[in-house]
Amino acid sequence: MAPPPPNGLRGDMYSITTTGFHRRNSGAWTATTTIPSSSSSTITCTQAPLTSSSALSPVWKRRRPSNHRLPLTHDRPTRARSFFSKYDQRWRWWHVLFALMILLGVIQFVGVLVGSRLLHNKTASIRIALREFPKMQYRHLDDTQHVTRSSSSSTTTTSLVQGATIYHVTKEFGVASMGGMGMVVTALAAAQQRSGTVNAAVVMPFYSYIKKKYKVDRVTDLVVDVRDNEGRLVPVEFRVWKMMHVFNPPPPPPQPNITIAATTLDDGSIVNTTWVDGAMVNMTYDEALEQYQKQQLEMQVPIPASEQVPVYLIGPGNRKPFNKAFRASKVQNIYSTPKDLPQEWKDQYFTKAAAEFLAHQAAAADETPLFAPTQMASRHVDVIHIHGATNAYTALYMRDFERRNQLGARTPAIVYTMHDYLDELQYSIRYANAARFFNDISEDTDALKPYTHDQRTFMSSLGIDYADVVTFVSRQMAKDIVEGRDDFYLKEFVMDGILRKAEQMRFFGITNGVDYGALDPFSNKVLIQRRAVFSEYALDMLKSHQNNSMAQRDESSWHLSTNNKDFVLYAKDQAKKYLIRRKVLSEADLTRPVVLFVGRFQYNKGLETFEEAARHFVENDMKFVVIGQPNNYPLKWVKALQDKYPENVVVLSSASQQRRWLTLCRAAADFMYVPSVTESFGLVAAEGLLFGTPVISTGAGGLKEFLIDRPSSMQQQERDVRVIRDRTTHAPIVTSREQYNAYLFDNNSPDRSLENAIKDAAHDYQRNKNSKIRREEFLLRMISSAFALGWDRGNQQGPMYDYNRVYQLALADRHIPHLSKHEIDEERVLLRRLHSSSNNS
Repeated sequence: MAPPPPNGLRGDMYSITTTGFHRRNSGAWTATTTIPSSSSSTITCTQAPLTSSSALSPVWKRRRPSNHRLPLTHDRPTRARSFFSKYDQRWRWWHVLFALMILLGVIQFVGVLVGSRLLHNKTASIRIALREFPKMQYRHLDDTQHVTRSSSSSTTTTSLVQGATIYHVTKEFGVASMGGMGMVVTALAAAQQRSGTVNAAVVMPFYSYIKKKYKVDRVTDLVVDVRDNEGRLVPVEFRVWKMMHVFNPPPPPPQPNITIAATTLDDGSIVNTTWVDGAMVNMTYDEALEQYQKQQLEMQVPIPASEQVPVYLIGPGNRKPFNKAFRASKVQNIYSTPKDLPQEWKDQYFTKAAAEFLAHQAAAADETPLFAPTQMASRHVDVIHIHGATNAYTALYMRDFERRNQLGARTPAIVYTMHDYLDELQYSIRYANAARFFNDISEDTDALKPYTHDQRTFMSSLGIDYADVVTFVSRQMAKDIVEGRDDFYLKEFVMDGILRKAEQMRFFGITNGVDYGALDPFSNKVLIQRRAVFSEYALDMLKSHQNNSMAQRDESSWHLSTNNKDFVLYAKDQAKKYLIRRKVLSEADLTRPVVLFVGRFQYNKGLETFEEAARHFVENDMKFVVIGQPNNYPLKWVKALQDKYPENVVVLSSASQQRRWLTLCRAAADFMYVPSVTESFGLVAAEGLLFGTPVISTGAGGLKEFLIDRPSSMQQQERDVRVIRDRTTHAPIVTSREQYNAYLFDNNSPDRSLENAIKDAAHDYQRNKNSKIRREEFLLRMISSAFALGWDRGNQQGPMYDYNRVYQLALADRHIPHLSKHEIDEERVLLRRLHSSSNNS
């Protein structure tokens, strides 16, 4: 009798013919089953014999048959199926929901980690109690010319010693100048060296790219202590290098034209002849080159000391991460820092290393042997001039050295200059980062308490308190600060110190001078190559006019040339034509005014006025050229003006465009646009005047010190200019009583709005356009007002002499250590020994 079909299925449905049937785990047997199909096949199934243990296992332990098996399966090894295969399980809506919940959870977890990290690194908000400060009358240096220093025993008068040594501590100088501070420090040091009144020196970081540009020499190796994570002092060694910075380096000598010519004689031999600059010489090529180099060395004029200044470079440390300090491939990267070296650590490392070097220099004269060469004793430090808030901590380190009597018999005086009252006041470092550079934890903690707010130490207020004299780069702004007319951000941190210094007559505003250097339009290489350089005749006339204008006369006179190429307007037109050929300007710009903006794209530079200004420029048919670097003001907003007014607005924002066109645009511009909201000095406006360009400006901050506004009702007023001819040469002589060099605006005043300022400028351009002589007088007057902004203005006047008076005041306050009795006795014994030895010899 045949067994029933498996799984309770009817056998007649499959027409199965079988010779046997066996349930799983019931024994061992072999069956052959035939399945009718288009091609019949026979399946042979073999069941392995069971072991005795499995055969004897109870029924409840045996695998029970399932009614859900496939009716027929091949006896193959069972394969592992995927979790969501189509035979096991399909994706349902709850599976998708569960996956989304997991994904959202992961995103939320990552967000929490990133947010906590950002909050940890974010500067904590600081609560400041707003205060009202008393108003004081500002007293300038003119009121403190007679400087006295009183003591318990006597009263002495201190004057600046001829040849006093001034060390400038700065992050920027010369080839490492990225902003206005570097240009100011370089110009001040140049004026000091050329005057011969003091000897200037500079201390700055050793940026790695400087090694490729200058020859540097090793000076000394020093050590500073830095605390590790456990608070232990770890010595960090560093090296100080020295280079000589030349203010106006001479051009390199021309290379000789040495050639070798081969001549074939009649007998077929070849003779080589040497030619130098077209002349045959009887020597070989190497001999001719050696002789030329020797002649150049003999003809080379040594660079005078007045045209160069020593620069001491603080190198990186020998321990991580300070071994990566000051790495920079170019000047634009001097403020960048590697990831494992925080910027605050790098700043503090420089200030401590600079102070260590200055202490070494200050004590060097006292450590010099008695019979050593005299030049070894020239390293003494009389005044340390600190520039900027990032270097202010140097003053505190120098006071520590002074307290420990490690600065020699003559303690250096300290002068601190604030170059900006916005960014500098906001500069601060985390207290924990400052603590890494403490020498004595308890003393330094007490010293920083007054300047630390919510775990951040503000350096500008520290520099004000620890300096002997404090200066600001604008006399007018310093006066407004002391007399309470200038309200600025975070003034609560510095006003106490400023008012104390002002009461002691140790806070002064010294308006920067201008040293145009390579920007000089009378010698600029770019303008020489493009035949747009200003003429020597105009330069001589301006120098003569400057010497004659010391009496501050109300009338100026110009003896012009009969040659049009001697006119400044000729050079400016040449620059404009060149820019037209290069498609920077259009053909229409040759006969309409060009307005130039130069500066960073940031809000305090007044870029919010661009939309209104561009509209007025279009109304008055003026071209607006914008040259600048992206900053906190969106670049797309600036470029949107170019898209909106393509015929009237040009934006040059890339570094390559600025390098290529900036000087030529300055020379071609008819007006400068300087709408700054705040400005310590206004170097861009001064540079514009040097190129004969009047300024459309707000006159904010230090700008009002040298910008003179046009007269009221200008469009109805005729120019106060007279022209006559020389009877002999028929050259024009122009006499003018006009003094203005700017068109100032204030949108809060209807009569001095931006619209009126632009209208007056356009009206002036049209009036001058009709008379070449009147236009030349106008340009010369602009350049003359720029020449009056020099550092040395003659007759002991100018910012350079003002700083000398500041040094004089600071030296009057410096501490002179008292000699104890045993030191005096030792000195007397030494003098007797020297006297006796000289008599015996």
